[in-house]
Amino acid sequence: MKSITLTLVSALLALLILPAALLAQETKMDKLRDRFKQRYPQVQELKKAGVVGETSDGYLDWVKKKDPKAADTVDAENADRKTLYESIAKNENTTVELVAQHAAKRNFSKAADGEYLKEDGTWKKKGGGGDADDDTGKDKGKAKAKH
Repeated sequence: MKSITLTLVSALLALLILPAALLAQETKMDKLRDRFKQRYPQVQELKKAGVVGETSDGYLDWVKKKDPKAADTVDAENADRKTLYESIAKNENTTVELVAQHAAKRNFSKAADGEYLKEDGTWKKKGGGGDADDDTGKDKGKAKAKH
């Protein structure tokens, strides 16, 4: 009788604790999602301006040099991405690196023309060449001769 009572009490406690843990996880993810949404316009502006770009590791990086005015935004974005990747990796029983690489592929495909993408340590502009030293992304070759 004592063991049945103990088992029932344990089961009831588990039923009470489990939803609380799931709710806490959901709340954490909701807060994470909200932070991503709040930063989204700033991140897009930084990408559009060529200040930062997406890397094949799934994080943002500075295309040329670190901009102190944007550092907090970029650092917060990367920290939240890491938290998201860790959560997904845990739920999917895989590694953070694989989740990040998968996210990078998605980010590369969703990148707008003119945004910088870093793969194998090299920055390239999406949709038409250019590198991190070429602000225009246009061919700077010889001018055409006039006829």
